[in-house]
Amino acid sequence: MFCLSSNTHCDSFRDFHSATPLLAAYEFMEISRKDALEFELFESFAHDKQWAFDLNKVKRFLQDRKNSIVITCKNQKIEWVNKGFSRMTGYESGEALGQFPRFLQGKETSSEAKIKIRNKLNLQEKYSGKIINYRKNGEKYLCKVDILPVFDKQNSLVNFIAFEHEVEK
Repeated sequence: MFCLSSNTHCDSFRDFHSATPLLAAYEFMEISRKDALEFELFESFAHDKQWAFDLNKVKRFLQDRKNSIVITCKNQKIEWVNKGFSRMTGYESGEALGQFPRFLQGKETSSEAKIKIRNKLNLQEKYSGKIINYRKNGEKYLCKVDILPVFDKQNSLVNFIAFEHEVEK
């Protein structure tokens, strides 16, 4: 179940098929902050727990982002991906939902990177790093991943959100 505050307009993330309220915050931020990196913006909203936003206002914003955005439940199963995820990986959203993001990993994915990610998520801390993933067609690619834990106003973990983009080797 995903609902961060009584001011959100959904019963659960999965039912609404939209974005977390922290992403909606982008719509209402000061113009001077819009030049900062996406991840930095969302990180500051997550830190400040600014949740009371209308989710309908960011649905298109998230869906049409060039980079991959993946939202998981607190147990790390994928609940939502944007079109950028499908473009990057070749997997449609229906193929990813309910899976753990590690389904994108393969034989050349660094064990060290996997351990770092697992440790950070278990500690409910942010993770930033690079990892080799694999597309649906088996082609490997290097991506930069930023993962944020998302907490509700009672400071309970509710989701993780990952921002990913492909980088040159």
